[in-house]
Amino acid sequence: MSAKLNWRGKELRAKKARQLTEALTEIDQRIETEAKAELYPGHGKRTGTLQRAIAGDAAHEEGDRIRGSVGVRGVRYALRIHRLYRYITEGVRRVKPIALDIVRKHCQ
Repeated sequence: MSAKLNWRGKELRAKKARQLTEALTEIDQRIETEAKAELYPGHGKRTGTLQRAIAGDAAHEEGDRIRGSVGVRGVRYALRIHRLYRYITEGVRRVKPIALDIVRKHCQ
């Protein structure tokens, strides 16, 4: 009597890719929140326009990679303020220690 092996590699890969995409989207949302918190009156914020313009896109698959992003669009002075206060970099620094826990949560 022989056992039949039912290979489900493609299904498993698709499931894990979905889980990792969700995890990266959550990580990007947390980075966005932390970056916005870095801007306050006297520390890169005057009107709130830059703070509102910080946005993370939903993560997506590109071939064998999963990509997400957090950035600013439509605010000409965003780079100048970022060079002074590193608001997105600080957001990444704050979220980095919990990123693996977020991935674990989504991949269980």
